Amino acid sequence: SVFVLLSVVLTPAGQVPQVLGYSVFRVMTGSMEPEIREDSLLVVKKTPPEDIAPGDVISFFSPDPMLEGAVNTHRVVRIEKENGRIQFITKGDANVIEDTYPTDASALVGRVVFQSYGLGKTVSLLSNPLVFGIIILLPLLVILLMNLYRAVRIAADIAKKEEEEAVRKALEGIKAK
Repeated sequence: SVFVLLSVVLTPAGQVPQVLGYSVFRVMTGSMEPEIREDSLLVVKKTPPEDIAPGDVISFFSPDPMLEGAVNTHRVVRIEKENGRIQFITKGDANVIEDTYPTDASALVGRVVFQSYGLGKTVSLLSNPLVFGIIILLPLLVILLMNLYRAVRIAADIAKKEEEEAVRKALEGIKAK
C-alpha cells in the first residue's frame, strides 16, 4: 500500500498513476453502456499504440476541448495513420456518433483489461464522506475510546495500589512506635 501511495503521490501532473503498468479508473458517465456501466471500476494496461486494434476499449487523454484533457474511455472504431502518426477514431457504445476529435497515439493511456461494476460501486460508496465516516472513522473512534478507558483504568489501579502501599507503610510506622 505504501508503494501504491507513493506512485500516486509522485506521479507528475498531467500523467496517470501506474503500478506495474496498470492504472485504475472509475467510469463517470454512461457513454459505454451497456457493456461498461457508469460507476464501474476499470483496470487499464499500458499498451503500445501499435498493439491497439479496432474493437478495443481504450483509455486516453481526450483531445475534445469540452473535456479539457480528462481521461476518457471509448471503443476504437478505426485507426488512421496521418504523416506516420497513429490516430484512433473512437466512439462510446451508447453514443450515436463517433467522437468529434481523433485521438493521437501519444494521448493513449492503455487498453481496458478488466472492469467491475460491483467494485466500482464499492469505491463510489466509500468515497461518500458520510459512509467513510461510518465505516472507517466510527470504528477508529470506538477503538480510541476503548484504549483511553483502559489507560484511565490502569492509571486508577496503579494509583490505588500506591495509596494502599502508602497506608500500609504508615500503619507499620505507627505500630513500630
